[in-house]
Amino acid sequence: MPEQIIPIAISACLLGEEVRYDGKHKQQTWIHAMADVRWIPICPEVEAGMGVPREKIHLELHHQQLKLMSIDTRQDWSAVMDEQASVWIAKLQQQNVSGYIFKSKSPSCGIKDVPIWQEGRSEPVAAGRGRFVQRVTQQWPELPLVDEMALQDETGRQRFMQQVREYHFGSS
Repeated sequence: MPEQIIPIAISACLLGEEVRYDGKHKQQTWIHAMADVRWIPICPEVEAGMGVPREKIHLELHHQQLKLMSIDTRQDWSAVMDEQASVWIAKLQQQNVSGYIFKSKSPSCGIKDVPIWQEGRSEPVAAGRGRFVQRVTQQWPELPLVDEMALQDETGRQRFMQQVREYHFGSS
């Protein structure tokens, strides 16, 4: 039986789309060598209406609540990002997505080690997950996910693809 093409969501900048805040990308050349995958690129910040290029954003603690804030204009993007996450999760579930590769350290897509700031502080007060990833893991906890840093070598890519295949063929 031939291998089935498996849909995997991915941060659009990792595929070479120029969607980052500075209008650039973070293309990962090894991605194009991954076989039997149909990529579904998403940039949550663009989907939320932030545009390209755009003001930098970060995670910020306000009265015990974690907010997604623009740094200069102080716009709170939290509710818009949460809404976009719910919309995209439903779309991805309909497309039988079986994994997600996120951009590391992004305030929306970082899986871990995303700096959390507090107004008036010059250093981060903690580290956590990006706002979009938080919603994905809350609403779809069983979905295999990883950031590009874990896929820099063949062993990491094989491990992730094994998780994706188990999820994909176990749930179809």
